[in-house]
Amino acid sequence: MAQRSRARLGGDYRSLHRQNQMLAKQVDQLSMLREIGLVINRSLELAQTLPDIANVVQGALEVRRLTIYELDEKQNRLRPIIAKYGDDLITAERLEEDSMPFRGTPFEEAVRSGAVLLVAEPHRRAAFVPLMAEYNALGVLLLEDPRDGEPFDPEDRAFFHQLGAQIALAIHNAKLYAMAVTDGLTGLYVRRYFDLRMEEEFDQARRYRRCFSLLMFDIDHFKRFNDAHGHQTGDAVLQQFAQLLRRNTRRADVCCRYGGEEMAVILPETGLAEAARLAEKLRGRIAETVFEGAEGGALSVTSSVGVAAFGRAMTQPEDVVRAADKALYAAKEGGRNRVALASETPAGGE
Repeated sequence: MAQRSRARLGGDYRSLHRQNQMLAKQVDQLSMLREIGLVINRSLELAQTLPDIANVVQGALEVRRLTIYELDEKQNRLRPIIAKYGDDLITAERLEEDSMPFRGTPFEEAVRSGAVLLVAEPHRRAAFVPLMAEYNALGVLLLEDPRDGEPFDPEDRAFFHQLGAQIALAIHNAKLYAMAVTDGLTGLYVRRYFDLRMEEEFDQARRYRRCFSLLMFDIDHFKRFNDAHGHQTGDAVLQQFAQLLRRNTRRADVCCRYGGEEMAVILPETGLAEAARLAEKLRGRIAETVFEGAEGGALSVTSSVGVAAFGRAMTQPEDVVRAADKALYAAKEGGRNRVALASETPAGGE
C-alpha cells in the first residue's frame, strides 16, 4: 500500500514537473513574441528591424544558424536579406551572391503548404518557416542546427508559425513604408523624408552635443545633358548616380533625392573634415565611372558637391541645409566637378 502511494506520488511529481516545464517554455515563447513585437514597433526601417529580430530569435531559440529569405516569385528565386551564423550578423549587402532557386526545394514546400516544415536528418536539423502576410508569401525563415543537437520539436510548429507571422508583418509594414518614403525612379529617400531626418539629426545634435554633416550633390550641366541625350538617358543616369551614392556610403547614412538632379546625403556622427573626405571620394568616383545611356553607349558625368556640418550657433535644420546649398553654389561657380565646404566651420563640427 505504501509502495503504491509512493509510486502515485512519484507519478504526480513527474506530471507536475512536465507541466511546469511546458508552462516555462510557453512563457519563454510569449516573451520572445512580445520582444519581437516591441522591435517591430521601434522602427519601420527594415535595415534596423531585421538585425534586431535575428538577434532576438537566434538567442532565444538557441540555434547556430538563422537566415531570412525574401521570395521573388517572378524570378523563381530566394534572396537572403539577413543571416546570423554563430555570433556573426550578416546583412543583405554581404549576401547578394547567395540567392537560390525556389521551385523544387523545401522552401517551396513550406510556402505552398503554408505550414512549418521540419527536417531531421543525420547531418541536418532545420525548420522552414513560411513568412505570410495578408495571404501573400513574402519569404522563409530558416532555422538550423539547434545548440542541444536535438531535432526541432514538432510541438513547436504552432509557435514557429506565430513567429513567422510576426516577422512577415514587420517585412510587410517596412515595404509599405519604403514605398511611401522612397523615390520611384532612383530608390533614394524623398524630400519629405529628408526633412524629417534632418529634424531628427538636428535635435540629437543639439541635445546630446553630437555632430552630423550634410552633402549636397548637383549633376553638372544636367539640363544640357538631358537635351542632348533625351530624358530616358537622363533618367538612367539619375538611377546609376543614386546607386553609386548608396554603394559608397554607410548603412547609417541617409541618401535622398532632394529635387530634380540634386541629391543629398545626411551623415550622422560625422564632422566636417570627415565629410569633406567622403565628398571628395564620391566626386572622384562619379567622374571616373562610365555611365550607360538608355540605349547603351558610354557617358561621362561629373558632379559639384557642397559640404556643411552642424554648428552650435545654428538654430534650425534649415541652417545646415542653407550652408550646404551655399557651398554647392560656390563649387559650381568655381568651375564645377569640385567640392566646396561651407565658408564657416561650425563650432563642434569637427
